[in-house]
Amino acid sequence: MADGPLAGFRILDLTQVVSGPFCTMTLGDLGADIIKVEPPEGDPTRRIGRPQKNGIPSGFLVFNRNKRSLVIDLKKEHGRDLVRKLVGKFDAMVENNRPGVADRLGIGYADIRKINPKIVYCAIHGFGPKGRLADFPAYDPVIQGYSGMAAVQGGPGQKPVAVKMALADKISGMTAALSIVSALHATRTRGVGQYIRIPMIEAMMAFAANDSMVGYAFVPEDEYKSQTPKNGSLDPFRTRDGYVTIAPYTDEQWSRLLTAIGHPEWWEIPDRRERLRASLKGIAALFPEQDSAYWLQKIEEADCPGGPVNNYDTLFNDPEIVANENFHTYEHPQAGTVRTVNPGMRFSETPARFWRRPPNLGEHTEEVLREAGVAREQIEELRQEKVIN
Repeated sequence: MADGPLAGFRILDLTQVVSGPFCTMTLGDLGADIIKVEPPEGDPTRRIGRPQKNGIPSGFLVFNRNKRSLVIDLKKEHGRDLVRKLVGKFDAMVENNRPGVADRLGIGYADIRKINPKIVYCAIHGFGPKGRLADFPAYDPVIQGYSGMAAVQGGPGQKPVAVKMALADKISGMTAALSIVSALHATRTRGVGQYIRIPMIEAMMAFAANDSMVGYAFVPEDEYKSQTPKNGSLDPFRTRDGYVTIAPYTDEQWSRLLTAIGHPEWWEIPDRRERLRASLKGIAALFPEQDSAYWLQKIEEADCPGGPVNNYDTLFNDPEIVANENFHTYEHPQAGTVRTVNPGMRFSETPARFWRRPPNLGEHTEEVLREAGVAREQIEELRQEKVIN
């Protein structure tokens, strides 16, 4: 049973793939009761992607814990009627269809608020409500490119490079989760429901276009954009047996680090920009002479931020990760033992946690409908009509 800070809230989840499921999984981690409404064939991530074990793609499992699955065929009028019947018992509803789809189905915000005026209705779309692309579809790579993120990753004048994960999807999902929690608070304190639109492009720019656009902050920008820091110090440094990261920010941290590695003279150059350039160049040449463990010890002695560069073959056994129990395993009825990452927040009294494995398709259909007051006879009729599974 959930005991997180959102325990008692009910969310009707009509989302698929990544952005919406990440949003609702986050709300589920916080204790909300998430009812995932799926078509008869299920969320597409149930059928596509690798790897799979016994027919279960890991891509579905990693975004759908802490949810119950309810199958409804929204192509059928009785299916749409069922959603409208259910929504009166929910605090929030989330969808990430192409703009206009929910309206055409009669389950858009205008229809739903007539049934439940205090509903928090969140729609995740690709673009903002104005402009030529308002109703255009979008997936993560499109948003990474359009928002400038791929250009930032590639570097000035270089080939744009996408971040190797569904970053825009997850940023949009996290923005949606924060927005829903905020709107639920407004419902409780002001008695109002509301519509939330999360344009992925706007969520991504709000996340990325701050430190990455410092050279464009002053208007006009022509004089300043060439002064944008290149952030070469953010890249890991090669050692004899791998890589380490360092992140000295203050002059004091730089001085302690360079003293610890035996080259305090690099920080004695009068011009700070030249000091940084010489220090980074010197470290890049010096660190390959010793193993990572040697340099990590020196970094720690200098009380300087730094650390190893893990991959997933090393991360799960890293002493800090093990000590903090950041990953755990559970048993899935088809896939067997499954590893998952724990929520990234710690509450002293109302813990966010894994409390329900990802559901099988339609596993909770009858359970959810009975909770909503749908009679057994009607459930059977809906099943015969293939409205539900």
